[in-house]
Amino acid sequence: MSRLTQSFVIRVLGLVLILNETDSLQWSNSTSVCYGYFSAFLTNESFENVCTVQRQVRGVPSLVAVEWLYEQISKYPNKTKDHLRVVDATWNAGLSGDKLYEHEHIPSSVFFNMTQCVQSTPYIPRNLPEIGCFSDYVQSLGISNDHHLVVYDRSVDYSGFYSAARLWWLFRLYGHERISVLDGGLLRWKLKGLPVTTERPSYPRGRFEVKMKKELMRIYDDVVANLHNGTEQLVDAREEDCFAGREPQKNTNVKAGHVPGAKNIPLESLIDMKHCAMKSQEELLNGELICLADLVLTLIGWPIEVFKAAQVDLSKPVVSMCQTGMTACGLALAADVVGKPNVPVYYGSWTDYGQRAAEHEVEKDD
Repeated sequence: MSRLTQSFVIRVLGLVLILNETDSLQWSNSTSVCYGYFSAFLTNESFENVCTVQRQVRGVPSLVAVEWLYEQISKYPNKTKDHLRVVDATWNAGLSGDKLYEHEHIPSSVFFNMTQCVQSTPYIPRNLPEIGCFSDYVQSLGISNDHHLVVYDRSVDYSGFYSAARLWWLFRLYGHERISVLDGGLLRWKLKGLPVTTERPSYPRGRFEVKMKKELMRIYDDVVANLHNGTEQLVDAREEDCFAGREPQKNTNVKAGHVPGAKNIPLESLIDMKHCAMKSQEELLNGELICLADLVLTLIGWPIEVFKAAQVDLSKPVVSMCQTGMTACGLALAADVVGKPNVPVYYGSWTDYGQRAAEHEVEKDD
């Protein structure tokens, strides 16, 4: 067999593996592993080499389907106990997440208090947890560095992509890459008729070491510097009226508007609210496909067209932000899903910037 024929066969097998692996594991709309296969399919490099690189990046998909998780905890309880931790990351300013967890949660899941170890400030109300305290708390939940974490929440407005996405980003910021978000969260879990429980699991204390990845975060000074050098595209996940400055801020100390030059992709635009999941290919196919890569990425459900519509170039650096650093993480997750991993989050976001920036450093739309 000629080298040309071998190359063609390898690429075809790569595409078959995309479809086969996605179906058999019932992982959700996309994975970095599948993206590796597809990258090999489009290039001259063997898919074995590309996939090795992709697996080294994370080893687990960004999203997992509720069916896949149910199979793991129902058919393989020992595997779940030893290698998997399901985490309820529900957070709501007006309700106690722990109370909601006590009422019902996914079997085998532990509750993660999103305010634990956090010292809020007027500028950054959703501050980062203190590292030592975070490590101790995570270990008390039975979580170790070698566990695959599947995080979910029960947000209605964001169909499970609110505090779960924040925790996904936070664990990765603290060096834990083996983490996935449950596509659709508890809402989709219940929509599919899967069981819930009131029982709290008991796990032995874990062993968790934080290894900070500061490249996944941005602070105020970074954003101001970017106003002058323009090296990163800033994408804001707030609703359009809030981004444009037409909606007054609840905190009167925070200016209305957005960072000059920022793009706007509201988190809701990435979600299929009816089915509680990332949007389907039909809803996302709203722009001209410019290459075969776009076609295949869209057909397997990756929301690449939403980024195009907002004039965000995913081949260039991207930073996400929002109001308080929560929905920005959902945007970073969506970017990861379309093959743009490691998007940093400006975790102080507009609440921080809108208080500290000068008037000429704030932009409004008509």
